[in-house]
Amino acid sequence: MVEFQALYYDGKSSASRPVRVRAWTGELEITGEGVRARVPTSAVQVEPPIGATRRILQLPDGAQLQTADEAAIAALFPEANALEGRIHRLERRWPYALAAVLVVGLVAWWMVVYGVPIAARIAAESVPIDVETALGERTLGTLDSMGCGPSMLASKRAAELRSRFEALTHGLQDGFHYRLELRSCRTIGANAFALPGGTIVMTDGLVKLSQNDDEIVAVLAHEVGHVRHRHGLRLAFQALGVGALVATLFGDAASLSAIIVAVPSVLVQTGYSRAFEEDADRYAFVRLKEIGISPRHFADILRRLEGSRGSGARGERALDYLSSHPATEKRIERALAQ
Repeated sequence: MVEFQALYYDGKSSASRPVRVRAWTGELEITGEGVRARVPTSAVQVEPPIGATRRILQLPDGAQLQTADEAAIAALFPEANALEGRIHRLERRWPYALAAVLVVGLVAWWMVVYGVPIAARIAAESVPIDVETALGERTLGTLDSMGCGPSMLASKRAAELRSRFEALTHGLQDGFHYRLELRSCRTIGANAFALPGGTIVMTDGLVKLSQNDDEIVAVLAHEVGHVRHRHGLRLAFQALGVGALVATLFGDAASLSAIIVAVPSVLVQTGYSRAFEEDADRYAFVRLKEIGISPRHFADILRRLEGSRGSGARGERALDYLSSHPATEKRIERALAQ
């Protein structure tokens, strides 16, 4: 027979009661003030040890026992205690614990930098364009809720810009539903966004900053490059992948659900990586030459956008087109080299 002292929780309140536990063959007898129960040992679930805290024995009716008598637990539940004991001893040795933290950190780093982007690219390639378009519509709604409104450009000017955009995307036959949306966004300034599925948003600020329509077409060609490479969808999958990794490491499933809800906001507010920008630039240079426009116009608008950084109405810093586009000087050099 094995005997030990424990605290009894009935599973209905946070109050505990001291009890005496006697273990007979295949059975625990629990006695204390207002407590008298018999529980088969086979129905008891032994929780793993955590630091120097009391061991927890889960009982089948939702109640539990907590005890500091490790010897009694080892005697009663030798099979469950063997593996847990080895793990517990490793946890208490700081070199092993530190090595485990380093391994987990390296794996997490590799997943964020390489693993998640690779998985996101593979996943994006398997998503139907109609599904991607639906995500783009949700993202457009999020953008409008952030202070963007209908364009203030004259209807004739807006028609001219849409005509140039149609000429840019004519004959691509890639399955995407290209559409140019013009918006007045005081808080965003001179900017353009490629949304998943083919919708491209351009602000009045970018139109006013340009010196000619070829510069505008150059920016739009870059955004078309983002669409064709499905960068928006891949960015969404990367956000979900990182959220899943965080949920796995910290056991916080709520963080993943929050990221799923916030995906449209992530697409609006998160910049593309350097590799994404270079892919879009390369596509833009090729497409511009196909329709008879020099990539020099792309360099010109980039240089003008760089000069406008930090300026804005009433001294506010505008979120311009370059805020998410890295290595501007190198991009200008590549455009001029074309």
